[in-house]
Amino acid sequence: MNQIHEHVMAPKSGHAIEVKKGQHLRIIDIEGKQVVDVAVFNADNYGEKLSTSNSRTRYVPPAGQEYIPRDHLSEGDHLMSTLCRPMMTIVKETPEPKGIHDTHNRMCNRFLFESHGGISQDGCHEIISKAVASYGIAPEDIPDTLDVFMNYQHSCEKHRWEILEPVSKPGDYIEFRAEMDCLVGLSNCPEDQFTDCNARNCTPMKIEVFEP
Repeated sequence: MNQIHEHVMAPKSGHAIEVKKGQHLRIIDIEGKQVVDVAVFNADNYGEKLSTSNSRTRYVPPAGQEYIPRDHLSEGDHLMSTLCRPMMTIVKETPEPKGIHDTHNRMCNRFLFESHGGISQDGCHEIISKAVASYGIAPEDIPDTLDVFMNYQHSCEKHRWEILEPVSKPGDYIEFRAEMDCLVGLSNCPEDQFTDCNARNCTPMKIEVFEP
């Protein structure tokens, strides 16, 4: 494939990129243990956007497979829209174990940091909002995101969710194939105050787009 776009996201920064149908989007963890929040919009209708709940429960099943509401997404799974249409497909991910991406938690925001007594700063919601603002998308229209490499696990014993250190190592990546023309808003997650989301050390990430 031919690389047509490359961008290194500084820690706590955002980026927006249009990915045409059939093109591949790759998110590379340069130093390891870093999370990127990903919001996806139909490039022809921004009102149709990523639905993480539909992605878990309204997926396109392989022939003969029973209906199974899933707790994670991995290779071969689709990112489904609010209209239950495939937007992107995960074609490859290199971290082990696979499927360590959050599809349940709401992205961090300024309210989270301020309400818990932390240093006030933009969260992923504000970062993505600013990245896609030039497309006329309002902050209140940002969907719940796929949080790539976020190690978000449920503890049955504690009856709560836990945020653990990512398992991604330097050079690990996840790659998507666009199933429609998409606008993708990304946030290099800034959370380093309360949890092990980014191993408490925010680092750069690389974004690449390839044309088959």
